[in-house]
Amino acid sequence: MPERKLKEELRKRSLYSSKHNCTRDELEQQLYDAVQNEPCCWNDDCPCVKSGIGCQADTCSCWHPGHDNVGGSGHSSPRNSESNTPEIIRTKCGNKNGMYVVDFDMIYKYRCQFITN
Repeated sequence: MPERKLKEELRKRSLYSSKHNCTRDELEQQLYDAVQNEPCCWNDDCPCVKSGIGCQADTCSCWHPGHDNVGGSGHSSPRNSESNTPEIIRTKCGNKNGMYVVDFDMIYKYRCQFITN
């Protein structure tokens, strides 16, 4: 990434001032730390945020385990992760309009009330 783009990304996050005399490595580390700590879908880069609607868990990948594991393979399946409850998935997306997640466990429990063996 060109240094100009690096500074622009830091400015978008209010993390860069021309008064600070930082090396490129320090700037890269600042941006890396900022990106790791911010949720996805927090600005108008996300089409759902831009349209003013909530994200859909089946189409948004920000909650996938491979997304937040730095250095990982990035190929882990969201279906194989025990830690991806609907509540956790909702918190990983920064869309102010929320994220729609189908809670299959809740649906199953509700249906069990009416199904008899």
